[in-house]
Amino acid sequence: MAIRIIEHRTLYRDDHFYSAFPAVLALPSGDVLLAFRRAPDHRWLLGDAADKELNAVDHVHFRSHIAMVRFDEGLAVKREAYSLPSYPEAGDQDANLFLTSSGRLLQYGFLWYPVTYEIAEKLKEMGRAGPLMADRYGAGYIYWASYSRFSTDEGHSWSDHKLMPRDPLIKAGRDAFSPYSSALRGRMVERSDGSLLMPAYNGSLSGHDLPAVRFFQSYDGGINWEVKDTLISLPEISLAEPALAQWPAGALTVFNRTGHNDDHLITATSFDDGETFSAPESVGIKGHPFDPLVLPDGRLFLVYGYRHDPMGVRARLVEPGQRLEDAEELVLRADSASKDVGYPSATLLSGGQILIAYYIADERGVRGIDGTLVAID
Repeated sequence: MAIRIIEHRTLYRDDHFYSAFPAVLALPSGDVLLAFRRAPDHRWLLGDAADKELNAVDHVHFRSHIAMVRFDEGLAVKREAYSLPSYPEAGDQDANLFLTSSGRLLQYGFLWYPVTYEIAEKLKEMGRAGPLMADRYGAGYIYWASYSRFSTDEGHSWSDHKLMPRDPLIKAGRDAFSPYSSALRGRMVERSDGSLLMPAYNGSLSGHDLPAVRFFQSYDGGINWEVKDTLISLPEISLAEPALAQWPAGALTVFNRTGHNDDHLITATSFDDGETFSAPESVGIKGHPFDPLVLPDGRLFLVYGYRHDPMGVRARLVEPGQRLEDAEELVLRADSASKDVGYPSATLLSGGQILIAYYIADERGVRGIDGTLVAID
């Protein structure tokens, strides 16, 4: 086995917060940033009775925001968890991070717009509810839009949220009152000409019954974005939470979480900088979502959540030209107390080790961010 586990450690955990969907990134200065979605977890008020709520899943909350912890290169905490500025109208979800070659740091994700049950019912009566989800916190939540923001000082300060453009393929009348841009979750890439390509997914596209993959692109380092006309879809399998890997030879591969496919990975590859992609192909790897980290030597470190017994996080080290499913699978964690686990993010540290961050429930069901440090032999 070429992957060797060095240690597991808790990166952030607080009984008062439900923490999930992390992103971790090593910076040129040596600092390591951990960003994650955080929202109040009201179960702490129940004391020991909260243990009965082990499998409660709270992925929407009107106080949901992106939190960040800063570590030094030895992974000692330099700044304890603090909240990034929230979007005024809606709650933040995923905490993706990407560093461009120019040093601009991007954080991107999507938003849930909270409404009262009274307004939710009126929206339903008007036929304008769209993908409205009722939540046990006494509110409803409408998928609102995706966004990006940037920092030019390694995350010490940030621009405002900037909503991504609405997809022209959105079904007519679908949430016309909201921005409704395609959702973001997963690694983007910087192409050879310096432009950025960001994968997204959308379940409300004309002519498609199931979610499909779309793309945003930027030619000014992530300040402004446009919807690309490329689309990846399958008639009977949903594609979601896509992440991109950029191979040394120039090809791009998109890794997709799937529905109606027994939780197996589906990939598609582009040999023209994302202008076109090969037909989607199902791969014999079960899990979701996937984070593909291409190493300097051309190998791929692929890490993914695993919500089947035993639940946790897994990884593979793929040699150049090797089939993904032929790479040996390493179980990083298999001790999650809940199936609400995973969403790993990997980064290469200055010393050559890899840090994988993911969220996981402890024995009481409190969701926090753990990390596994591995060496590649």
